[in-house]
Amino acid sequence: MYLLKKICAALVITSSLMLVSQAQADVRIDIKNDSSDDCSVAFNARVDKTKWMTVGWYVFVPGEEGPVILKGANDVHEVFIYHDCGLNPTDRDEVKKGWIKTNFKFTDYMPKENEDGYQEVQFVRLTSPSYNIGGRR
Repeated sequence: MYLLKKICAALVITSSLMLVSQAQADVRIDIKNDSSDDCSVAFNARVDKTKWMTVGWYVFVPGEEGPVILKGANDVHEVFIYHDCGLNPTDRDEVKKGWIKTNFKFTDYMPKENEDGYQEVQFVRLTSPSYNIGGRR
């Protein structure tokens, strides 16, 4: 009986740790700037079943590549991207409108519709954890 209680306790602790680690997952996105301009990037990502965060600006110079870690995001397929280097969604892209701060680094957990210093843009859903600006996706 004592062994059964220890096994049950271990299972409960292991299950709890797995749930906590899933709830606190982060998403890594590898960005490469294949354009000839400095490009600023922003993201709109689901952080739980009902909440989203919008975060930016990550600046990539021409030829630069590197990761962006979205803390609190759970799934790369629940992340949308916007950049100021001629993002032109295709008919096959899933798009979403959102508001971004126009001139400073920001992290927003509430929509900032029509507020001073914000503009509405069109985000595109990521289809993989890698994204090339100005290149083929």
